[in-house]
Amino acid sequence: MSDVAPPAFPLQDLKSIANRHFGLSGDIVKLVSERDQNARLTSDGTSYVLKIAHVCEDPEQLDMQNAVLAHLAATGFEGTPRLCRTLAGDETASVDKDGARHLARVVTWLEGDLLSQAPRTLAQLENLGAFMGQLTGRLQGFGHPASFRPDFVWSLDHVGQVQAWSKDISDPGHRGRVEDLFLRYNTLIAPRLPALRASVLHQDANDNNVIVDPADTDRIAGLIDFGDMAYGRTINELAITLAYAVLDADDIYGAIRAVIKGFTGTFPITEDEAELVYDLMRIRLAASVCISSNQAKKHPDNTYLTISQEPAFQLLDRLASVDPAFMIALCRKAAGYPAIARAPAVRSALAGKAYGPVLFPDLKRTPRMALLVDGTYPDMPLYSDRSFDAWFESRRPKELPSDLPFVGLGPYGEKRDVYTSEQFADPASRERRNRHLGVDIFAPVGTAVHAPLAGTVQSVCYNPAELDYGHTLILRHETEAGEPFFTLYGHLGEDVFRLAKPGQQIRAGDLIGHFGDWHENGGWSPHLHFQVMTDLLSQTGNFFGVGHSSLWDVWSDICIDPNLVLGLPAESYAVDPHPPRELLERREKTLGPSLSVSYRNKLKIVRGKGPWLIDHTGRCFLDAVNNITHVGHCHPHVTEAIARQAAILNTNTRYLSELILDYSERLTKKLPENLDTVFFVNSGSEANELALRIARTAIGRKSTVVLDWAYHGNTGGMVDVSPYKFKRAGGYPKPDFVEIAAFPDPYRGDRKGMSKEAGEAYACDVDRCLASFEAATGSGAAAFIAESVSGVGGQVFYPQGYLAKAYEMVRARGGVCIADEVQCGFGRMGAHFWAFELQGVIPDIVVMGKPIGNGHPLAAVVTTRELAEKFRNGMEYFNSFGGNPVSMAVGMAVLDVIENENLQARAASTGDYLMAGFQALAKDHELIGNVRGKGLFCGLELVRDRRSLAPATSEAVMIVNQLRERGVLISTDGPLENVLKIKPPMVFGKEEADILIGELGDTLRQHCQVF
Repeated sequence: MSDVAPPAFPLQDLKSIANRHFGLSGDIVKLVSERDQNARLTSDGTSYVLKIAHVCEDPEQLDMQNAVLAHLAATGFEGTPRLCRTLAGDETASVDKDGARHLARVVTWLEGDLLSQAPRTLAQLENLGAFMGQLTGRLQGFGHPASFRPDFVWSLDHVGQVQAWSKDISDPGHRGRVEDLFLRYNTLIAPRLPALRASVLHQDANDNNVIVDPADTDRIAGLIDFGDMAYGRTINELAITLAYAVLDADDIYGAIRAVIKGFTGTFPITEDEAELVYDLMRIRLAASVCISSNQAKKHPDNTYLTISQEPAFQLLDRLASVDPAFMIALCRKAAGYPAIARAPAVRSALAGKAYGPVLFPDLKRTPRMALLVDGTYPDMPLYSDRSFDAWFESRRPKELPSDLPFVGLGPYGEKRDVYTSEQFADPASRERRNRHLGVDIFAPVGTAVHAPLAGTVQSVCYNPAELDYGHTLILRHETEAGEPFFTLYGHLGEDVFRLAKPGQQIRAGDLIGHFGDWHENGGWSPHLHFQVMTDLLSQTGNFFGVGHSSLWDVWSDICIDPNLVLGLPAESYAVDPHPPRELLERREKTLGPSLSVSYRNKLKIVRGKGPWLIDHTGRCFLDAVNNITHVGHCHPHVTEAIARQAAILNTNTRYLSELILDYSERLTKKLPENLDTVFFVNSGSEANELALRIARTAIGRKSTVVLDWAYHGNTGGMVDVSPYKFKRAGGYPKPDFVEIAAFPDPYRGDRKGMSKEAGEAYACDVDRCLASFEAATGSGAAAFIAESVSGVGGQVFYPQGYLAKAYEMVRARGGVCIADEVQCGFGRMGAHFWAFELQGVIPDIVVMGKPIGNGHPLAAVVTTRELAEKFRNGMEYFNSFGGNPVSMAVGMAVLDVIENENLQARAASTGDYLMAGFQALAKDHELIGNVRGKGLFCGLELVRDRRSLAPATSEAVMIVNQLRERGVLISTDGPLENVLKIKPPMVFGKEEADILIGELGDTLRQHCQVF
């Protein structure tokens, strides 16, 4: 703002100047101006602006203005006036008035309306930013000596010279605010400016200098008035544009990000510039009110001076309610950078790692429900309604043991209408903050809270405002690379002040607080608000727990997903629209009724990982029984092998392929040397069918010896040789070609113990079966088929010498010995890769299934070349899908994992650990009559009396179902269904073993004390 008025040439003189010096004539109208006298001249339908510079104007400044217009014209930039030369070819003409010399210029008129006359939209502001970014880009490389204006009060690079004028601001509140801004500028901003880019700037994109298209006021048509040009930090152009653009904006955030987005879309800015532009914008506003206040002091009768500064004061007042660090984060994000520079690094550092539980037992295993406020539960009270507690308790599943917690989870990022108090209003945008920045964990008052990772106490405060946190703890942490981040624990009880002091070192797992009650946690139902911040902004002792929906991209960089630390499955925060009850109803209408489903309280499993299965609520169940997924659920190496090969080729085995040969050779190297010929099929049942076909074809008869309670598959042929099936409900008399040998059970059978004598005694019943066949048919059995360790028989390990003696007897009568390794092979025994090695025998045929493909439909029969040749009797053997390329890739991948992850050794060590734990439980609980197992193949036989061995069948069923409620999955087996079957995936380790042993112990103590 100038201290002197513009020149005052009469209209007639202006017409004369235009005609005499520029050859232009026509209608002329004076325009409002500050330093120059400006008039619009329309000549032959074309409009121009005649500009008469004041006598005090520096000719060098006019020369710079002329030069920049010429420069922009030369670059082809549209939207700025073009300079018109005099009749003599000069840029300016000298004119006199009252003995004073003035300089006259003519520029083209820009058609359109002033921005000040058009309604504001975000699209318009983005276009304004884009226009100013383009202008800034075109001015790179332009220079002029007159641009260096250290004494120019509107030069933002030299804003310090107007700081003293802040004393001229009459209102003490406004004056204090401006003084604070200068203090912040001098301390934090000015020292960083020398490192920034500099260039010549327009510096005055106010709404009376910006022209819009009257047909589309969102389109910026041009920019006028280059009188404030100066050399300065390049980012000043954006800061000044922002200062004018957000005046009177309803949504300050939206206006700022629109301008910055537009600007950086045409002229990218650096991270440093993005971090400083907000403060430069504010200091421009502060300079403006200082200058106008100083002018008002000099011209007390000019009331316009104080009126015109009111919008700036109002904007500064509104901005004072906003955390400046948040505004910097917003500017960074609008410029295309992370809102917090270290946010990506912190997010990456936290991802994919395991952290300690926040609550015990671990939330991953705790029964839960997602507490959504989206109308999923029409009858759910607000979290701030006292009736919420009773409602939540009513949702607790009736099947849960009383000692198990039940939690509700409120998701990160959820939009909520529960934030009704004044603190969630925002005068800067008129938008209430309503989007949740943490995860809420609802549980009873007094629930203990533990630190999931080590850190230092940043602050412990009580925030008592309505709907605030109440007692609040913030911990400071660092990534391995030294990047700081913070975790917040809100709604705690008052004992947090005893447990945590500022500066105190906290270890992972330390107790740091308890859930607070209604009266001490802001008036909310008892819960923990857990949040992770990459920066504390300017906050101390408290932090925003809710952000603006429209600014979620900013807030989500400041407060990253807490689930990176909690590690809960995504299902934990959603409500499944198709729960188990609905699926059961559909099954009854669609699937065969004999297809059983485990557990009284049915499970809907949606995902798996390692030794864990995840249900539709996101609860993780420890899988201690699924020996099919041998190397763990969804092992990435196996799933990648499936996808890779499926994308290349999958077809039958009528074509040559290296894959089937490579896998066959690798598989047979795991077996005794004479077992060298492989057939591939799709399931263990099919493999056992083929094994018997080979034996019967080779020997020329069908007779088969099986063990009592054996199970070899679900096909018709396999049910015929599975007493476990045909002797039970729905079964039929033993087929004539089958003889059943006594089950060699060293615990419950006639011969006790694991001695060789007991083994050979049991084997004598195999000889009985062979003799029976000889008496009836004149020849022995074609085959003896037995699991190397009995699974459905109750996880029974035969006495030493049993298989050796049985094999000897069978072979003596010309029979073939088949080892069913479907459940027990591939390293599960720990000490041996195959279970038959425990007995020191070599079968004639080995059958493999289940673990061989980790759940993929793959099985195999491996035999001797001699038997394979005898099987080639003229009848072709072909299997459409057996040995297909995808299955071969899977088989290779499973062997890779077993070997590379040392899973056989893991099975040995974990198995020893489990057995020791089970033996310890057996000492305390007489219900456990017998503990047996090798590696990860274990059984606990339950009895009501250790002398009579009366089976505890109902107790076994009860324990299995109680463990299901406690998040551990096992099942029962054995002829009497009284054996707890434990055959987990091979990735099962000591940590998982502790969970299994602990939960089994708790179940036994709570439900089986009578025994």
